[in-house]
Amino acid sequence: MTELTPTRGRGSCGDWRRDYEARRMTAAKAAELVRDGDTVVSTGGANWPYAVDEALAQRLRSIGGHIELNSLFAPTDTALLRPENRDLVEYNVNFFAGDRTLVPQGNVHFVPTHLSQTGAWMASRHPRVAVIVCAPPDENGWMSRTLWGSHLHRTVLEQCETVIVEVNSHMPAMVSEGERHLLFHVSEADAIVETDRMPAENVPVPATEADRLVAGHIAELVPDGACMQFGLGGLANAVGECLAYAGKKDLGVHTEVLTSCVMELMQKGIVNNSRKKLLPGRSVGAFLVGDRKLWDFAHHNPDFTFKEIDWVNNPLHIAQNDHVVSVNNAMEVDLTGQVNAESVGPRQYSGTGGQLEWVIGAQWSYEGKSIIALRSSYVDKAGVRHSKIKPFLTPGGVVTTPRTFVQYVVTEYGVADLRFKSCRERGKALIAIAHPDFRKELERDLPL
Repeated sequence: MTELTPTRGRGSCGDWRRDYEARRMTAAKAAELVRDGDTVVSTGGANWPYAVDEALAQRLRSIGGHIELNSLFAPTDTALLRPENRDLVEYNVNFFAGDRTLVPQGNVHFVPTHLSQTGAWMASRHPRVAVIVCAPPDENGWMSRTLWGSHLHRTVLEQCETVIVEVNSHMPAMVSEGERHLLFHVSEADAIVETDRMPAENVPVPATEADRLVAGHIAELVPDGACMQFGLGGLANAVGECLAYAGKKDLGVHTEVLTSCVMELMQKGIVNNSRKKLLPGRSVGAFLVGDRKLWDFAHHNPDFTFKEIDWVNNPLHIAQNDHVVSVNNAMEVDLTGQVNAESVGPRQYSGTGGQLEWVIGAQWSYEGKSIIALRSSYVDKAGVRHSKIKPFLTPGGVVTTPRTFVQYVVTEYGVADLRFKSCRERGKALIAIAHPDFRKELERDLPL
């Protein structure tokens, strides 16, 4: 590793073990460093700081305090966001997962941003305290901030007066190209809390038959040597399966989320990153989402490089690779090509995420392709089927990707290429890949 220098803190690399012991304390003691009225930022997802979370909730209850908390993907079992603590915490988030169920409490608020702006958004809140989860220190005292630490930008940590670090003995350490961005030095911490809680695993979601049909069409759009961006869930796994079945060669990966399907393609030699222009030979990502098998594969694996989310999702970086193929999901698409990937009517379901960044980055890439993928229909709880291709987005629905940026739309019924088409041509192309039960109905609302 390139020699690094800590940029905050009172210690040095040379005496980091002494610094570690001096800063080690219980979670309850660390929670005392948070003051009533503080703005706090935290790592989320698999990097949620459970020990400090529980201790801080107890402290706020005991002193009658209140904080503002900003994070990404708070787990639903967090102590701070329990209903009984809603008067103690104001929680802001820019992408919902399970925490969307907490919205009715009244203290949970959505912040519309692109995912690459997460660090800038957190910095704009002027936090005094950061709470992060890291892997144990290496021989030089540097601690890895992955699996989910890449959204909390290092500049935010340097801005904070107090940084509390949970050192989790089960957290894997990732390669970050000798940069400090996803590393944090022992001497930079103000408090260290040791924990051995197993990070939350995400077992790969099995693909449905509809996913496999969609994925088959996507695989036909992927040339040998393409640089792939995958999403999450069954569709992403199905795309991986179809790429392997189709015998694709020399694929590269530059993606927001590295998942089990990427690992499997690397193990099969289908992904070798040999034709990439930016960081050739390495699968590049910001987050690692999967199970222990994936973590073990990625731990100190030089075939990976992890970067902060603002770097990974920057369209200028994405476009430096040729033949980028980005695959993103949608909840609904209207007949002019507007994409809603984040809300159910006016109700926020997930978030803007990085979709538009990848749509733009892929199209800026030499011979790149951006793909919006969705099943053509869904069946509600009453057993009634509804089309996901609609004359108009559901009232109140959010436009995640404007129609001017949409290129390919793929369902289980085929591929619609919308680029440079008139609204009427777009409508016809989308109706052709809609569920057959709705095609005649959609034709009545064909755009002019």
